[in-house]
Amino acid sequence: MKNTNSAFVLPSLSENIVSCLSAIYKNEISYDAITDKISKDLSMFKKVLDVANSQHYSKGIVTDDLKQAIIRLGIVNLTVLLTSEYYSKFPKFEDIGFFSLKNFNLHSVCVSKFAFEIGKLLNLSTANDLMLAGAFHDVGLLIRAVMQREIMQDIVNCCQADKINFYTAETKLQVMTHDILGSDLLQNWGFNQNVLNIIRFHHTKEKLRPYRVEFLNKEINILELSDVLAHRFSCGFENYHTELRVHPMLIERLGLSKETVMQLVKSISKTVPLYMI
Repeated sequence: MKNTNSAFVLPSLSENIVSCLSAIYKNEISYDAITDKISKDLSMFKKVLDVANSQHYSKGIVTDDLKQAIIRLGIVNLTVLLTSEYYSKFPKFEDIGFFSLKNFNLHSVCVSKFAFEIGKLLNLSTANDLMLAGAFHDVGLLIRAVMQREIMQDIVNCCQADKINFYTAETKLQVMTHDILGSDLLQNWGFNQNVLNIIRFHHTKEKLRPYRVEFLNKEINILELSDVLAHRFSCGFENYHTELRVHPMLIERLGLSKETVMQLVKSISKTVPLYMI
């Protein structure tokens, strides 16, 4: 299979994202320190206030206090917003068929929100890992669009001609699949191994996953479900063919009900567009 990871270094995460991730994993949140860092980025300052003052988060009470806005959003939602900003500044490329940076960003934010909220519903200690895995689960596609445009064009063409998804097209064309490509490159950022494995196996059926990741089966299944939900509810790419049916067995295996999933969809569908400001 053709490889990319030896020739590409992901753009560094911003200091703001690193600060948030450090706070999340150490469980030592210093809102003053995070506020100070974000206040030095006028564009980000405005975005945080805009989202915090949206009807969903403000409940009609407007604030111009950055620290209050950050507290209102919460550290996880702030991290999702910062990650969206990171993608918006990714090395530019012209759209490749239906594959665009804007829709990629929207899909990543949506999957991240679904994965985190499902993790919370199930009281999983790995909910933060799911948030990160969701945000970066398809980064291998973005890397390929920047570094291997011709191969990415072939993949998009194959998706359209055969009405198949990215993973199936990559396998058919015998190129490294984006789940492996992305997880390999993300190792350079020092993400914990749980996040890397959730990303690496999110297209691998449970019975085919190696024994060493069996303890993450629930998390990988959550990411798989979140990916489908995002595509199903228009947080993906136009004219892109992928599985849109939410399998009842997957929901039941996770201990969720159809009603709970629908309530989650309604809630997240209202918030995801806010992160595209």
